[in-house]
Amino acid sequence: MERRKDSQKTRPKEASPEEKLDISDEALEEKMGKEKAAEERRKTYRRESDRLLEEEKNNAEQECARLREEMNTQKDTMLRRQADFENYKKRVSKQYTENRVMTIRDFAGDIIAINDDLIRAVEASGSISGEIPAEEAHRSFVEGVSMISRRIEEAMRNYGVTEIEAQDRPFDPNFHEAVEIETSNDVEFDTVTKVYQKGFRIDDLVVRSARVRVAKPNREESDGNGSTGNEEGGASAH
Repeated sequence: MERRKDSQKTRPKEASPEEKLDISDEALEEKMGKEKAAEERRKTYRRESDRLLEEEKNNAEQECARLREEMNTQKDTMLRRQADFENYKKRVSKQYTENRVMTIRDFAGDIIAINDDLIRAVEASGSISGEIPAEEAHRSFVEGVSMISRRIEEAMRNYGVTEIEAQDRPFDPNFHEAVEIETSNDVEFDTVTKVYQKGFRIDDLVVRSARVRVAKPNREESDGNGSTGNEEGGASAH
């Protein structure tokens, strides 16, 4: 009997139905509070994410607008420069054409004046009376033609066309054309000894090569068989 009383004393007291209901309500409220807090956190995260996305979107739109404006500015600058360059090319082309026409006009004016002298010389030669000796008439005609030739060369010099120096000069294939070659004991290198046709140039640009006769040094060299021959190289006749 005593043991039964002791077991009744040590057995825990069971909660009443009212107490069990109170505990369930508290757990439910706690669980609902956690879910509500989690939902609030999710809402906060979504709001923050939406804000960041909107901010990035705005920044991207602003950057695109800035780049678009910069691109348009550069495009306008490029178009202006292209237009300026096209206008510059037109001005240069027009100026070149005008200068060319003016140069041709001036040169033609000089040639026309010289041609007038030629016409007068021809007319004068036809009007020479028989009283003038033939030798004197010939000399007068030659002097007139020589004067006209000097005027032509002077006109060419005025436009930068100069005679190529050739007589007694070292042969230069860049400016001289050898039409005849001879050997001589009087020269030490290929030398122009006669000019058959004058040559002309503009600075280093050859208008026409001078046609010349060239004297080569008479250098005899014995070969192994005792034969002799002229030194190779130098001028060659065309």
